[in-house]
Amino acid sequence: MGLSTLDTSHSHTKDFATKWLVFTDLDGTLLDRRYDLRAAGEAMDTLHGHGCICIPASSKTHLEMMELNRFRKFPSPYVFENGAGLCWPSALEPEHFGRDADEICDLLDHIGVVHDFCYRTFRHIDVNELQAITGLSESAASIAKQRTGSMPLLWEDSPQALESFSEALGFIGLQVVQGGRFHTVLDKSCNKALGMRKIAEHFMRPEDPPILISCGDAKNDLEMLALADIAVLFPKTDGRYLKFNHPVVHYATASGHEHWLGAMQQILGIEESFSEHSRLRTETLTLE
Repeated sequence: MGLSTLDTSHSHTKDFATKWLVFTDLDGTLLDRRYDLRAAGEAMDTLHGHGCICIPASSKTHLEMMELNRFRKFPSPYVFENGAGLCWPSALEPEHFGRDADEICDLLDHIGVVHDFCYRTFRHIDVNELQAITGLSESAASIAKQRTGSMPLLWEDSPQALESFSEALGFIGLQVVQGGRFHTVLDKSCNKALGMRKIAEHFMRPEDPPILISCGDAKNDLEMLALADIAVLFPKTDGRYLKFNHPVVHYATASGHEHWLGAMQQILGIEESFSEHSRLRTETLTLE
């Protein structure tokens, strides 16, 4: 686990003594259905004084992630659109990976007609309908539609058809990943772990590397969770957890900033404010 196999010769030692790097999913993990960005930002900032940098990694767009950073005293880099891009706080422009959203959407329009799959991409879902599905405000739904390197879709076909759809995408170098509400199509080379690696390399010190923690609840978090030293799983709305094998797994009790912060404080050994409702269940597993 971790980044022991990475080349860290170009990494930089920071003045800030980084002991922990926490990569966290947003929807269904740090955020619950209240969608409180301010509280999420404050929760991440709470850990800053304890040698911890919290890095969001989400299917959300660059503009949505910028909005989250606006509520933070200590803005961090972030991974957006499931690893199709990342951005540093001081950067004028984000970094993009893989094919752009327009090309992906054109390919999806073609595949849908040729194979008669039933789905609708964000290009074909208007702001009002997206609001109804997600509960977002009009402005938030509008920026959620502004994709640069991926295309979410609402799957309206069978699970068997989804398997065929995934195979068809693979032939043209694309993949479909499952999030909380939507499936997202992006370049096959992209995932959250890609951005996680690039950011973590920047903070690597061979003599004292930070411990990597990843938090998530869905299949699009799997690669990011696998790369971490410590994986923290959050339950889905039905109470079930993602099936995942890892040397050290913690199970949070619920999503939302309070539960997320309580879980992180417990892992980091910060005892002043976590309560019984956010206690973790911990399992140490041996990989085969």
